[in-house]
Amino acid sequence: MNYFVPLHENITYMKNFLIFISMVLLFAACSKHEEDDKPLSEGRRTVILYVSGDNRLSSFTSTDIQELINGAKNNLSSSDRLVMFVDRISDIEKPFIARITGNEQQPVDTLYKYPTDFLVSEPSNFREVLTRIQGLCPAKEYGMVLWGHGTGWTIETSVVPAAAPRRAYGVDNGNVASRGDHGLWLNIPDMRKVFEQMGVKWKFIFADCCNMMCAEVAYELRNCVDYLIGSPAEIPGQGAPYHKIVTHLFSQSDNFYEGIVDAYANDNLKYLPLSVIQLSEMEQLAKATKQVMPQIAAHLHLGDEAATRGIIYYCAPGGMYDDVNKVMYDMNHMILRALAEQPEAYTQWHQALERAVVKRVTSMAWATNNSNTVNFSDFREATEAEQGCVSMFFPLNKYDNSTCSHFYNQDIRQMQWYQAVDWASQGY
Repeated sequence: MNYFVPLHENITYMKNFLIFISMVLLFAACSKHEEDDKPLSEGRRTVILYVSGDNRLSSFTSTDIQELINGAKNNLSSSDRLVMFVDRISDIEKPFIARITGNEQQPVDTLYKYPTDFLVSEPSNFREVLTRIQGLCPAKEYGMVLWGHGTGWTIETSVVPAAAPRRAYGVDNGNVASRGDHGLWLNIPDMRKVFEQMGVKWKFIFADCCNMMCAEVAYELRNCVDYLIGSPAEIPGQGAPYHKIVTHLFSQSDNFYEGIVDAYANDNLKYLPLSVIQLSEMEQLAKATKQVMPQIAAHLHLGDEAATRGIIYYCAPGGMYDDVNKVMYDMNHMILRALAEQPEAYTQWHQALERAVVKRVTSMAWATNNSNTVNFSDFREATEAEQGCVSMFFPLNKYDNSTCSHFYNQDIRQMQWYQAVDWASQGY
């Protein structure tokens, strides 16, 4: 979700507050207690919506829940399990697990209510929630929607102060009185470890949060997930049109992701770049990228300004407009530039990219419509053909500058992608 909540937030908040009250009453009417949490029979697919909303996005949760209810009507089979875990700002409501039934008489069935609040971005809690849902709603396969804030691969090892950049996924303030974003984030390596501990391979993860479509995240999750779906850019605060995509979340088609992406893109009038990565192809993409690392390094050695001039980028974390905090450059555009004098090498590398990125929706309008941290004039000469809709981190001297918000050149070493493409052999 967009870190910068749109200017109409105050109006939207009042409308959503009324929805919130009605939803609380609805959940109270159909809630169950811990002793009643008996599992359903095994379904075909369980899709878990993990709503990390104890932050500035809290006001959007009720609207999205209503969209899920509307989308589920007459669109769920008896073997489809649409389940949400919800944590949001409230001085009375505790985190809960509920199933969207598709039944107009009882559209929401609360399966479990936690007795106390907790940090949903803490890895052990993340695992407990997912494991509990799998026990309550077992299925032959699982998909997940990550709802909340996101900032791709970037790492944070402690609670983030109010003025600091965002890191990875979630952010839980752990403070019901606060509507800011200064709590605990879940780093991608920790997410990967949770998935490995659970021993379940996800059919897909749809990241309805900012900046998650990057090579580093995709490679980190390659053995845990079949398809990663989302945007490399910042997304609007209202997120996905759930009433339009519910049916696609349960599609048995080989290219089920087409419907998710197309519905999302059309809802945003194609102002949002989107992509789908088949993670089984990430090993080959890493090998192809490693082969051209000498050329990439030579390009970077031209100097920060020369190497990045006109290159499409997707975010400057934390709303920082200065150049030193632009860290998510379009992977295809940068490598195309690095291999400008070697078109055959680029063609070979690009073939590996195309096998990995099985769906993409380009946009050169998103920077001026949906984002507050990207200046379209920085890459106004770029074309949609150059946009790969997947970002990659490139170590640059500017990230060692004392004005940089974080140690990006050091943090990247914690990602498996760093070893896979062998940045170290190029002196990084």
